[in-house]
Amino acid sequence: MDVKNAFLHGDLAEEVHMLPPPGYDHPPNKVCRLRWALYGLKQAPRAWFSKFSTTICSFGFTSSSYDHALFIHRTINGSILVLLYVDDMIITGDDVAGIHKLKTFLNQHFEMKDLGHLSYFLGLKVSSNSSGYCLTQTKKYWYIFCEGEEI
Repeated sequence: MDVKNAFLHGDLAEEVHMLPPPGYDHPPNKVCRLRWALYGLKQAPRAWFSKFSTTICSFGFTSSSYDHALFIHRTINGSILVLLYVDDMIITGDDVAGIHKLKTFLNQHFEMKDLGHLSYFLGLKVSSNSSGYCLTQTKKYWYIFCEGEEI
């Protein structure tokens, strides 16, 4: 899954002010007070993670003590795991109905895009067959030449 405009969801815990954007008609010697995080704001990643953590924990998940970006929910039908990396996440588990409910819940709180079955995540290519999963980390290097010089 991918969260669209993830950093714009974060609530700021402190007062942050900024100069008005260029071209914006504003009174002289005035600044803007931000209510929500913006991309490029140093507080934005922390504010987004805090918002996501609070939201998913309200659904019954707990953060792993080994990796705070790994959230676990044990249900009657099994377990659901969510691994978050900035605005991308892997959702897996053996509770298929629970995963569907989780996706519906997340879509109610954030604009999400379901990217389908896992095939690529953080530089790892993921493939599966009847005997299990295969993770590969191969890169193709492309050389670009511009006016005879290698870039």
